[in-house]
Amino acid sequence: MTRPHRPHLEPADDLTRAADVDISALLAPLIQQRCESPIVRPSIATDVAKLIDQSYPLGGDSLEQLVAQISDANRQYPRRNTHPGFFGWIAPSGLPSDPLAHAMVSVLNENLGGYWASPVGTTIEKTVIRWLADLVNFPAQSEGIFLSGGSMANMSGIASALAKRFGPEYRKKGLAAFSQSAKPVIICSQAAHFSIRRAAVMLGVGTDNIIPVDTDAEFRMRIDKLEEAIAENSNVVCVAATAGTTNTGAIDPLDDIAQLCATHNIWLHVDAAYGGGGLMSEQLRPRYRGIEKADSVTMDMHKWFYQSLGGSLLLYRDASSARQLFFENSDYLRASEEDTPEQYRFYDLAPELSRRFRALPFYMSLRCYGMETLGRNALHNVQCAEYLAELIRSEDDLELVVAPQLSILCYRFRPDGLDDDSIDHLNTAIRDQIQLEGDYLMSATQVQGRPVLRVCIMNHATRAEHIEGLLASVLRIGREKIQA
Repeated sequence: MTRPHRPHLEPADDLTRAADVDISALLAPLIQQRCESPIVRPSIATDVAKLIDQSYPLGGDSLEQLVAQISDANRQYPRRNTHPGFFGWIAPSGLPSDPLAHAMVSVLNENLGGYWASPVGTTIEKTVIRWLADLVNFPAQSEGIFLSGGSMANMSGIASALAKRFGPEYRKKGLAAFSQSAKPVIICSQAAHFSIRRAAVMLGVGTDNIIPVDTDAEFRMRIDKLEEAIAENSNVVCVAATAGTTNTGAIDPLDDIAQLCATHNIWLHVDAAYGGGGLMSEQLRPRYRGIEKADSVTMDMHKWFYQSLGGSLLLYRDASSARQLFFENSDYLRASEEDTPEQYRFYDLAPELSRRFRALPFYMSLRCYGMETLGRNALHNVQCAEYLAELIRSEDDLELVVAPQLSILCYRFRPDGLDDDSIDHLNTAIRDQIQLEGDYLMSATQVQGRPVLRVCIMNHATRAEHIEGLLASVLRIGREKIQA
């Protein structure tokens, strides 16, 4: 009998060798860039491509070379969400503890499917979920799961609402079986995030079956219009309310919405992807009254909880509908009939099976800095937004379009003697010039069909002087352009 060939790997191909580098020293240039100006520099894709080696990877590049290449490219064409003058999109600022925590996640490299896959990771994730469920004032039996982002969390919450609406047969028969007498609909406000529409697409509900409810003068869902929508539709899957809309930071009247949903036995999902971080502040918490009555809540840690990307928490008041929908058995992942902590499986609550140890950076930062300290920073962001609103009100050339309910506001440079179209062009030019100068950045958006200057303050590094500097730049640029 011929002896089997014994495989051998050449030493040059051995991937177990430790990377002999000083990680702190390598990352220092990137960390130093976090608050440098410009925040963003206009770029052409071909110019950026020249800075990145795109040849076939044959190996041989040192880690020092690779870090230097990427660091140099980002210095030339930055997009610094971490800059204290970044007032643009809802983007993560990150915390000083994050580089170490995320390095630990990579070193541990655990798949957080459940206790059997990661006893320590599961214990830590369940701990963080309990802390955050307490912020929402959810009951002790509530559960949750960390997902890749708010879009996945919103979709999973709405999917669970479908399972609750149509019962155990929904999983086997699908949506078509329950759409014959009346089309299933999702109700949300006109200001809801577009991830609700995408969830409707992916779940087979369809965007035609989203009922957008009008908003009031403060851009919050109108209760009277919600009542009408519920009365006119017999097959309501869920109401998706928002605690901090993307455009204006509005909080829907959650308590009134929850009462309506309870009366009609409708699942209430609250998208607090942006706004959820405000719950860390005892002073801000009353603004969310009613969120504790929701059936599911989305909160992004990589937004106003200041964490680096990425992780979104989906909380369930009662996870039984989620389990009814997502539970699966397989030959290699067969669940025990025992209901013990050692049998706990996160993937019974949402679609993701492979999941990185997302809770670890949140656990470390919350224990390092404390919930109250992070909450005071969130409150400071709101106070900076309110301070900016007062400064705007004091200037004759400025108009406050949307007052801050949280840390977002919208305003316009509106001097006398110009028509609306001229003012529209002027505000767009101001925003573009602010970005070119590099110390501040505001995102483009429209309110009631008109371009505005939108300011989103959710960086722990932002201070009053940055607010003052932004406004001084807006006034200077606006007045220079009028005189030109």
